[in-house]
Amino acid sequence: MKINIKNIVLLLITFIFLYLVFVNIDFLKLIKLVKEFDFRYIFILVISISCSLSLRAFCYKQLIYKTVKKPEMKELIALCHTGAALNILLPARAGDIFRAYYTGKKYNADKIKIFGSVMLERIFDVFVIFSFLCFGIFTYHRNQLAINLCLFAAIVLFFGIIFTFVTYKYNRVDKVCSYIVNKTFNSPFNTFINKTTNFVKNLCNSFFDGFEIIDSPKRILYALFFAMGIWFFECMNFLIVIYGFGYDIHWSVSIFIISFIALACMIPSTSIFIGPYQLAVISAFAIYDISKETALAISILEQTVVTIFVSIVAFLFLCSRNISFKDLKKDINEEII
Repeated sequence: MKINIKNIVLLLITFIFLYLVFVNIDFLKLIKLVKEFDFRYIFILVISISCSLSLRAFCYKQLIYKTVKKPEMKELIALCHTGAALNILLPARAGDIFRAYYTGKKYNADKIKIFGSVMLERIFDVFVIFSFLCFGIFTYHRNQLAINLCLFAAIVLFFGIIFTFVTYKYNRVDKVCSYIVNKTFNSPFNTFINKTTNFVKNLCNSFFDGFEIIDSPKRILYALFFAMGIWFFECMNFLIVIYGFGYDIHWSVSIFIISFIALACMIPSTSIFIGPYQLAVISAFAIYDISKETALAISILEQTVVTIFVSIVAFLFLCSRNISFKDLKKDINEEII
C-alpha cells in the first residue's frame, strides 16, 4: 500500500492544532453553551453568509470585465457559493481553481488569465482585512506592540501592492525567457530549455493579463467597495452567532476573528480547516478575556452552518450542470494544472 507522506503531515498538523484547541476544555460547559444557543439566529446567519458570497460575485464580475463580456449574475453568485464550498472541503484552494476553470470553459475565455484575476481578488481581500484590523487596533486595542506590528505589516503590504502594479505594468517575462534561451543556445539541452521557457512565458503572461483591472481606477474602486461589503458580512457572521449565544461583546472582536482566521487558513491542514480555524477564533476571543469554551462553541457553530449551507448550494449547482467531482478533477488537471 502506497503511503501518502503529504496526507500524513497534514493529519499531524491538524492533530497538533486540535490538541491545542481541546486541551483544558470543560466539555460539560461546552455542551451546555451549545444547548443555550438561540437557533433562530441561524436563519439570519444564512442570509449574512449569502450576502457575503453574493457580493464576492459582484467583485468577481469587476475583475473579469474585459475577459468575460456580460456574465450572468445568477451564475456568478452560484459559482462563488460553490467555490467557497470547494475551498472548505478540498485542499489547495480548489474552489478558486474551479471558479477560473468553470468561467473559462463556460465563456470560452483564457482560464489562466481568469485565475490571475481570482488571485488579484485575494490581494484585495488582504488589503481590506488589514484595513479592518488597523481600524480595530486603533479604536479598541491600542497596544503599542500591536500598533508596531500593524505599521510593519502596512509597509510590507504597501511594497506588495507596488510589486503587483509594477509586475503587471512592466512585465519582463518575455525578456527574461529570451535571455535564458540565447544563453543556452549551444547547450545540448537547448530544445528542452526552449520548450520550458516558452511554456513558462505563456503561463506567466496569461496570469498577469488577469490583473487588467489595474488599468481602470473606477473598476478598482468598485471592486474594493464590494470587497469591503464581503468582509463586513464576514464580521457580521460571527456577531450574529455571538448574539445568538446571548453575549454582548464589543463589535471589534469580529475584526480580530476574521484577521486571525485569514492567517490560520494559510496553515496547511486537512479539509474544512479543522484545528487552525478553531484556534484562531479562540485566540481572538482571548484578547477580550472570553473563555475558551465560549469561543470554541461559537467557532464550531459558525463553521458548521457555513459549511453545510455552501455545501448544499454547491451540490445543487454541480448537479444542475451535470458536473461530477471525478470529471472535475480530471478536467482541471488537464486544462489548468
